[in-house]
Amino acid sequence: MASFKLVCKLVVAQMVLHPARVILTSLAVIASAAAVAWVVSGYDALVSQFDENANKYLGRYDLLVTPQGGPPGATTSIEPAVIEQLQQDPAVLEVNAIAQSRASVSAALKEGEEHSGPLGLLIGSKPPVNGAPPLGPTLVATPALEGPYEMVAGEWLTDAGEHQAVLSQGAAKSLEVEVGDRIVVTTFANQVRLEVVGIIEQAPQSLGGRRGGGGGSGRGSGGNARGGADAQRASREGQPADTPRGEGRPSGRGPRGAGPPQSSEPGPAADAASRGPSIPGGSGGSTLATNAVYVRFATAELINGFASKPAILQIALRDGFDVEAFHRAWDERLSTLRPSLKAIDFEDVREGLATSGSVSQKLTQAYSATGLAALAAVFIIFSTLSMGVTERSREFAMLRAIALSRGQVGMIIAVESLALAIIGWLGGLLAGWVILSIAAQSKPDLFPDGAKLGWTCVGLTGASVVVGALGAAIVPAWQAMRIRPLDALSPSTTEQSPKWPWVCLAIGLVMISMAPISVFFVAMDDASRTWLWAVVSYPCLLVGMALVTPAAIIASEKYLGPLVARLLCIDPLLLRGHLSTNLWRTLGTTLALASGLALYVSAQTWGYSMLQPFLPGEWMPDAIVGFQPIGLDESQAAEVAKIDGVQGDLLPLALEQSKIAWPDDQLPRGMGKDNAIVIGLDAPRALASSDPFLDLKFVAGSPAEAAEAIASSNSCLVSEDYEMATGIGVGDLLTFTPPNAPQSKVEYQVVGVVSLPGWQWFTKFSGVRRHFVRTGGIVLADHDRVRSDFALGERTEFFWLHFDGSKPVAEIEQAMQSLAEQDSGESFVADGVGQVTAYRPFARLTDTASIRTSISRRADGVIWSMSQLPLVTLLITSLAVVNTIIASVRARTWELAVLRSIGTTRGELVRLVIAESLLIGLVVCLVSLSFGLIAGWCGVGMSRYSGAFFGGPPTFLIPWSHLSLGFALALGACLLAAVWPAVTIGRAKPLALLQAGRTAM
Repeated sequence: MASFKLVCKLVVAQMVLHPARVILTSLAVIASAAAVAWVVSGYDALVSQFDENANKYLGRYDLLVTPQGGPPGATTSIEPAVIEQLQQDPAVLEVNAIAQSRASVSAALKEGEEHSGPLGLLIGSKPPVNGAPPLGPTLVATPALEGPYEMVAGEWLTDAGEHQAVLSQGAAKSLEVEVGDRIVVTTFANQVRLEVVGIIEQAPQSLGGRRGGGGGSGRGSGGNARGGADAQRASREGQPADTPRGEGRPSGRGPRGAGPPQSSEPGPAADAASRGPSIPGGSGGSTLATNAVYVRFATAELINGFASKPAILQIALRDGFDVEAFHRAWDERLSTLRPSLKAIDFEDVREGLATSGSVSQKLTQAYSATGLAALAAVFIIFSTLSMGVTERSREFAMLRAIALSRGQVGMIIAVESLALAIIGWLGGLLAGWVILSIAAQSKPDLFPDGAKLGWTCVGLTGASVVVGALGAAIVPAWQAMRIRPLDALSPSTTEQSPKWPWVCLAIGLVMISMAPISVFFVAMDDASRTWLWAVVSYPCLLVGMALVTPAAIIASEKYLGPLVARLLCIDPLLLRGHLSTNLWRTLGTTLALASGLALYVSAQTWGYSMLQPFLPGEWMPDAIVGFQPIGLDESQAAEVAKIDGVQGDLLPLALEQSKIAWPDDQLPRGMGKDNAIVIGLDAPRALASSDPFLDLKFVAGSPAEAAEAIASSNSCLVSEDYEMATGIGVGDLLTFTPPNAPQSKVEYQVVGVVSLPGWQWFTKFSGVRRHFVRTGGIVLADHDRVRSDFALGERTEFFWLHFDGSKPVAEIEQAMQSLAEQDSGESFVADGVGQVTAYRPFARLTDTASIRTSISRRADGVIWSMSQLPLVTLLITSLAVVNTIIASVRARTWELAVLRSIGTTRGELVRLVIAESLLIGLVVCLVSLSFGLIAGWCGVGMSRYSGAFFGGPPTFLIPWSHLSLGFALALGACLLAAVWPAVTIGRAKPLALLQAGRTAM
């Protein structure tokens, strides 16, 4: 205990002796901990609000009843008999049977306005598609006479509620509409303008993790409204005479095909020609929507083109009845139904919120911030401790000679490190609380879920700085413990062995090489490669770059030092040995700055390299237009080529998204999707003419041979990424199961492999994903064979086309829309819902330029969000440079004094200090660039084995314009760090420098 007190006294004395160093180090650690507090506060806020949000989610109801199971994206309805039984239960006050469906919702644009944003360019007021995620509000049909939550503005739907809508608070905010404004709701069947009559509070979270509206009210005591199945309308009885065309008025024409209208459920004998695309799902049909547009069932039928069926029941119990008892009584009965149903009460909702996507995402962000903060703390404190050991070598030697053991000397370093960590931790929590309080008051939109410093925040910030402090103390403590008592009798030397940096270089290069070797050159299964990359190769890459940094410092000093000296007009000899003489101190500073900049470089390089296979290539025509869901007959198809702005040379497509019948129902190792998009086209015209419509790059096969084989037999082309993922190449067979004839099989032989960069986003928003959200690739085959094999009928839905530049895209799309509306009132059969009446068929024009713009904007946003935390880390660790320069100036005070005495000007001394700082910045940039390029390159290579981000052959791109921002920030931070020491040394008089230098010796 006495020895520990002595150690503490020595640590405090050292801190008092060098207050500037302690303050700068503490500020850096405080900033690091505050950054963690900023990120983790969102998670703590969510955790603290689980009870409140569960209450808000249920609203004025006590339970929910939802279907269980079913295929992904499908909506399972609840039978009327179940609803009636629940209504007859004496405990039930109200059963609100609602239906949910996907729709595109936008504010009604004023004249001259256009949709903007990455998704607005491709979706806007167009119908939802299977490929695009359901980001907007969900259309909710409800018979309730009162809203499920408190009204924020306006009033609830009237009993009829025709052309009326109530928006959740979040939907109203995202659409920027108020009560009295109009919104446009679009589906495959119709586009309807609705008046916003009210805005309602909503739960801030859903069980699926999607954001909802603003804050909601607590649960009410129930209401006296009596809803139920009798409030639904099973079918519409016609439209008012004044309904404008395109907003619900049928044309009077019956469904395509002979005979009476088909039943609402498709039967085995349903006419295949009348089948259309599947209604886009994925709207959370069995999860209560929190971002919603509420309408009456009649309005929902007008919008959707079919009668909506209840999929979720909201149940309010009478006063005095126990919710848990009711839940237990009904749960077993509901689970025996087919499809089975499940009752959800408060505890179930709370558990669902705790495991939602938003919570796990914030937790991941919290762990990432903690890891970066710990890394920054390691190098910041390591740099400070290394300076202390170097400067105090005689002091430690004298202490060893007088009384202290090696262990006590090491304890001094450990206690000093922990003291800096604790100061930084407590200061970081305080600074984080102050910053969060100010930000929450001034800009509440920054924290939609709130911000709170909870126990998770306290624990993670403490873990980041304490782990960093302990890790930082290892090497300095080892150095201090190696000091011998006799070292006090000889002058201190800071020269290092010339051999160890080069030994470390050799070891580091071997460890770095493990990353590309394991990714690109060693054959192994995907699971083993992924494990090896995460557990061995990537950590070795990190350690290897740290090991090569000492050699990089020495080499940079030797080769870049003279260039920097000449740039700043100083003698190159004055810079010689400044970095390498105190190599440990320089190493700590370099790694501290590189911890942020290297991750920034790797994120930018990996992100923009991964983007390249997803950008539409030159092979893609100017646009694809889909006349959905009806298509065009032969005479109408001829009119498309006559539209102003369209080149007369069109390429009609016979297109279907079909499952592939893999042997033994086992998908290939690299393929996570069991379907592909089959595009039928005129192969000789598209591939082998003198001016082919598609300028395809053949990886295997040739255009002429492929065109001849496709035209004369069941042959096809596959995309290069599909061949890489599945192993299906030239000569292999692909067997499809047509959606319109699921009992039959269709075989195509591969005669060529072509490069189709960007097909993913082209199919995502153009509507060609007719049945499934995700797809595995594109297959090109003969037009007539695809139409016949997949029973697509005689009408054509899709055309590839080029523009002649005479008309803007919006005018061309409007002309095509007029052509599509000629078939208003036609019907088609959609899986899962039956007959759908297309009151307003759509012409969806997806131009390639908009796809490129959209994906580029989206990628810029995602990659920038990945890069923000590394840049913040870079700025925080720049304080370590200030410490390094101050220590360097202090150690060379006598040398600088002599230089001033023999005629060196103040300006030369200032430039000398700046040169040293700039040289450190250059080393940081070189080390960060090396790590970032290797990590980005290997990350791109690993995408082939992860599946989710695989887009084709690895493409490596170095985004120099984006990287220059990080390099400029690093060099700027180093230059700013040198200002204070440079000005201080420049203003000092020669005599004062000589006296200070003598004291330091």
